[in-house]
Amino acid sequence: MWNKNIQAVALAAGHAKRFRTGRTKLLEPLCGREMILYCTKLLEGLDIETTLVVGHQKDKLIKTIEKHHKKNISFVHQKEQLGTGHAVCCTKDLWKKEKILILNGDMPLITPQIIEQLYTAAHTNQATISFVTAHLEYTQHSYGRVVEKNDITEIIEAKDFTDDPRNYHWINAGIYLIDKEFLEKNSHLIDNSNASEEFYLTDLVGIASKQGHTVVTVPASYDRVRGVNTLEELWRAEQVKRSDLIKYWMNQGVRFIKAQNVHLHIDVSIGAGTCIGGGVYLEGNTTIGKNCTIREYTRLENATLGDNVFVKSHSVITDSIIRDNAEIGPYAHIRTKSIVDQHASIGNFVELKKSFVGQESKARHLAYIGDTTIGKKANIGAGTITCNFNGVTKNETFIGDNAQVGSNNTLVAPVTIEKNSFTAAGSTITENVPENALAFGRSRQINKEGHAPKLLEKLKEKAKLSPKNTKNKKQKEL
Repeated sequence: MWNKNIQAVALAAGHAKRFRTGRTKLLEPLCGREMILYCTKLLEGLDIETTLVVGHQKDKLIKTIEKHHKKNISFVHQKEQLGTGHAVCCTKDLWKKEKILILNGDMPLITPQIIEQLYTAAHTNQATISFVTAHLEYTQHSYGRVVEKNDITEIIEAKDFTDDPRNYHWINAGIYLIDKEFLEKNSHLIDNSNASEEFYLTDLVGIASKQGHTVVTVPASYDRVRGVNTLEELWRAEQVKRSDLIKYWMNQGVRFIKAQNVHLHIDVSIGAGTCIGGGVYLEGNTTIGKNCTIREYTRLENATLGDNVFVKSHSVITDSIIRDNAEIGPYAHIRTKSIVDQHASIGNFVELKKSFVGQESKARHLAYIGDTTIGKKANIGAGTITCNFNGVTKNETFIGDNAQVGSNNTLVAPVTIEKNSFTAAGSTITENVPENALAFGRSRQINKEGHAPKLLEKLKEKAKLSPKNTKNKKQKEL
């Protein structure tokens, strides 16, 4: 049980000034998850007790983490952000394990394997300090350089680095495993005599090396340890994470027609045989069954789809359930705990809100269905509106099995249309419709023979005498 003698300190107190948003960067979402949660969930998965150093917007950070974690996380407030060395020293009273794992909270792409390799290297070499490095060709960046000269290993921060950076390609990733005893004896030796006037945790590497302690580096891919200090870097990190997710689901039998244009969250689940079109957004805790088709520019958020569901283009489904073999869209909007049952069909420009549509029922054109329960094999005509709100309360509509609701119907809730009944096109239904009944809710049509030309003449005379036309006439005369 290699992790039993380790505790972690995660650094999450910074102001994120380079983000220029005024918010802590650690709560910015990346593939649907706040950035800090990648760090805390990684440590939770490894069963490593964690202390989070918080500062800027600490209340929001703590609230978010406590929402997703029930144990093994404590918090220490760094009142003044004086550097990473100072942040770690703020946790000194909580050090109790043999090894202290220290890492930055803005590294959403690190893997459990990196932490395990770090521990293995430290254990094998009996190292006082082991830390993760990455190979990076010369470019403008803010990473500290790993410098090894005369058997001394040091990390020189970017602002203090004076050598030619093209000769030093190994950077410090910001993940350390340090003996608690060494930390206790030497953390006070960190000073702030540097360009930033901050207390750098990285100074401990040079201190340990000069004292003759074993210092070990563990290489990792830069993509796995890249930090996030700007919105551009957040965007780049999200591209990597999204690519990871898409590759994973491809290996599970999911086809992406245009993978580079799919927006995919980390908690989404997709069944084998499903095909995802371009421009699709899959967000939140969405679950998609087997052999589904999700056409282009559709958005699913916290949606649950059964098997063999066909969602046509430009549809939006949020917080709702679509059961096996149902058909949705195009341009459908299904929201707020709606349920579409097996083999049902919701079509063009139909909005469903907090409603249930039974098996094999259909609402294919231009309808609003709110707070409604529809039975099996019912048909909802084009232009149907359920009037569910009276200005004070929401009211329900019930439509029975095999009911046929005519086109352009207005169903004023609360109202019930019993099974096997019909409502005529153009009706306003304000009273319950009994089983097997035919309901009319419209005025009687009156035809006046030959009246159309007379009406047209009256309209023309009225238009000539209107103030608007008089004004136009005067303008022409001028």
